[in-house]
Amino acid sequence: MAALEFPLLSALLVIPLVGAVATYLTPQDKWARWVAMAFSLVPLALSSLLLLAFLGPDPMVTLATSADGRYLAWEEAAWIPQVNVDYRLGVDGLSILLVFLTTLLTPLALAVSWDEKKRVREFFALFLFMEVTILGVFVSLDFFLFFLFWEAGLVPMYFLIAVWGGPRRRYAAIKFFLYTQAASLLVLLGIFALYFYGGNTFDMTELIRNPATRVPAGVIQNFLFLGFLVGFGAKLPTFPLHTWLPDAHVEAPTGGSVMLAGILLKLGGYGLFRVNVQMLPDAARELAWLVALLGIVSILYGAIACIAQEDLKRLVALSSVSHMGFVTLGLAAGVSGSGGGEVNPAILTGYSGAVFQLFAHGLISAALFMLAGSLGHRLGTRNISDLGGIARTNPLTTTFLMIAFLASLGLPGLVGFVAEISIFIGTYAAFSWWVILPILSVVLTAAYYLWAAQRAVFGPLNPRWEKAPDLHRFEVVPLAILSVLFVIFGIFTFWFFQIVHTWSAATLGVG
Repeated sequence: MAALEFPLLSALLVIPLVGAVATYLTPQDKWARWVAMAFSLVPLALSSLLLLAFLGPDPMVTLATSADGRYLAWEEAAWIPQVNVDYRLGVDGLSILLVFLTTLLTPLALAVSWDEKKRVREFFALFLFMEVTILGVFVSLDFFLFFLFWEAGLVPMYFLIAVWGGPRRRYAAIKFFLYTQAASLLVLLGIFALYFYGGNTFDMTELIRNPATRVPAGVIQNFLFLGFLVGFGAKLPTFPLHTWLPDAHVEAPTGGSVMLAGILLKLGGYGLFRVNVQMLPDAARELAWLVALLGIVSILYGAIACIAQEDLKRLVALSSVSHMGFVTLGLAAGVSGSGGGEVNPAILTGYSGAVFQLFAHGLISAALFMLAGSLGHRLGTRNISDLGGIARTNPLTTTFLMIAFLASLGLPGLVGFVAEISIFIGTYAAFSWWVILPILSVVLTAAYYLWAAQRAVFGPLNPRWEKAPDLHRFEVVPLAILSVLFVIFGIFTFWFFQIVHTWSAATLGVG
């Protein structure tokens, strides 16, 4: 069959945007759900083709590459030449799994929200618009376009929390907006600094590969690194910039929590790898100790805070702070061992594991928030102590909850194990016995998950739940898909981890 060449990345952005408009204009709510789902499945199919292209040549599709061969599905056109702004899109080993994750979780978030009855057309249209903005960040390779999508992404999540959220939704929405908007201001200032120091260019690929466009090493580059660290760290989030996250998650609707934890947090991690490491490499090496310290504190703080939680949703939200700490720790381990010639293979493994952790946590946190939200809707409470013994009446909920718990605590054979063990290997190679501190979090993670499971689903049955309904069919399907993916990406890891590993080697100067 002849190969088909087309602008795949532009299609990834245009199709859900058209779908958002079509969903909003659909006259009946029941049809709006199906219109949104149909438009969300097309980007998933396209991103799957893109992922297959990274795994091996696909005879069905021919994808353009950048001049240096580092970016696939390359698209470039002049846009605003007066200020050197171009329409420039591409994906590499850093962004491909995040693009796939975005297109996967969007239809799953729509599915788990299928029974939403309040302003249905607007609700489902916002999810598709959010998908456009997130994909735009991951595929943009022009800073002007990058920041345009970065800022636009605040709007749909703000309205999802403020309109469809819980009792304190307005407070949570405003707090989310103010924190992330303040962080965005630092990112914007940093982008302008890179623009002027780089010879008036927004071309992210040029700022990465051309040493002549880099900010001079020393105080100025270190200052910029810290600004981006705060800006992206607040989105990740890392301690102590995390305080907006528990409130946003607790008040957000279930589908909104899925998108927030599964994808939106990953924008911060993506920014750290793309900008802090690739564009400010000298400062990254000099300040690696600070990034490592923030990572370790986030890991331990998040895990300890989880033990004290009664609200299941709040527990999962704070566990995200802990698990995102592994991202910054693996990043710090990687950059601390680069720049001096040959990079220790163990350090390279840890750096790759940090990137893979973004993807792994996206899958796991999505399932956990689906289950926490479902329990709140069906039983009227997410309080762990109030649930008691629901395993007898909710076997499906119990099964999926235990699978997600085990994946999150890093059980071998599931997707979370691969990322965490890789980060531990890299941390030991870079920081020696300091690795003991993050390893302690494994014990704490097992403690808070298993203790929550023992109180919430096992033990004596609370009489209130003798006739408690189990998961609905529209909830079972996305949870089953995610559970299968935990195993696929946990057992057949090499194929997907190799994509990240190849990118990491090129970034750290290996080969």
